[in-house]
Amino acid sequence: MLTVTAKVRLQSDKTEEFLEAVRVMKPQVMRDPGATQYSLYRSTGDPDEFLFYERYESEEAFAYHLSTDHFKTLSGTIDPLMAKPGEFGHWVEVV
Repeated sequence: MLTVTAKVRLQSDKTEEFLEAVRVMKPQVMRDPGATQYSLYRSTGDPDEFLFYERYESEEAFAYHLSTDHFKTLSGTIDPLMAKPGEFGHWVEVV
């Protein structure tokens, strides 16, 4: 199982546009083979900071997700809304 995180900081007036794009994306991602979770969390200390938390059955399933049109569409929509580039992590459970 692979866990992927992406921490993003938005421009302060772009939250609703960002959230709508993610709402459209989520059901599409959950139809990707091997996708088991696709969640978005908002910081309790900063309303412009969000964390994507995604789980995939394998690296191959995540690679497939990155190749999809819906991923490319979301990236093209949200990249201009961010105040700075996202911070990404790939994680595997150890305990």
